[in-house]
Amino acid sequence: METMQTQLAIADLTAALADDFVVAAVLHAVAEHAQSCFDAASAVVILLDRRHPDHTDVQVVAESVRDELGADPVLHLSGPGPASAVDGVVAMIADLDDERPGRTRWPDYRARARAAGFRSVRAFPVKALAVPIGSLVVHTDDPWGDERPNQFGQILADLAAVALSTGRADGRIASTADTVGMVLDSTTVIATAVGILAEYFALDIDHARSRLYQLARAHRVSPSVHAAAIVDAQARFPHDAGRSAALHLPAGLAPPPHIGL
Repeated sequence: METMQTQLAIADLTAALADDFVVAAVLHAVAEHAQSCFDAASAVVILLDRRHPDHTDVQVVAESVRDELGADPVLHLSGPGPASAVDGVVAMIADLDDERPGRTRWPDYRARARAAGFRSVRAFPVKALAVPIGSLVVHTDDPWGDERPNQFGQILADLAAVALSTGRADGRIASTADTVGMVLDSTTVIATAVGILAEYFALDIDHARSRLYQLARAHRVSPSVHAAAIVDAQARFPHDAGRSAALHLPAGLAPPPHIGL
């Protein structure tokens, strides 16, 4: 891992947090830096939804992937990711092909991850005042090895926690619970948009969700922002939502937005 690259990533995030930032944009930047600096196939930020009765339900709130289609969304919602989010500790599988005794935790997750072409995963806890609220989950297509330092991943997770702990609502500093709730509420919009895409393109839910992430990346916005555009398109064109550009890849690429936008 390039030291300069990780230093620039940390500088970018800390500069954003010192400004008037948007929480969702910071979380998306955390995922992007994790994917790039770890040379990962996929990196996501997941948050615990404590509105769920057993407090173990998690939602993906930011994602960055190397390939256009992205990772199987189910992989982020099982295995080490949720375990780290609930327990507040790093959870890992250094090599998914290592099946020696004592290294076969999460068998269903392991089988699915191997089928997707992954070789390792590491999840770093996101904690606010020592309370676990989520995790940063990184999947790679090679064994984790010694060149990907844990401390960098934990710094990124900690910066995500700072964003969630100091976010604003209506011009005031919101509580961590309120901020997490606002971020999670966006998942309702995402679920609606996924349904619209599934129906319009005759996709199953997993592929429709992957298409949403692909569209968001192509349009240079967060998944929640693009999901809202798709829902709006359905409202404006109820008989043919595909008339809206929101359901399609853009003809050209827009310049990347500033992290605070």
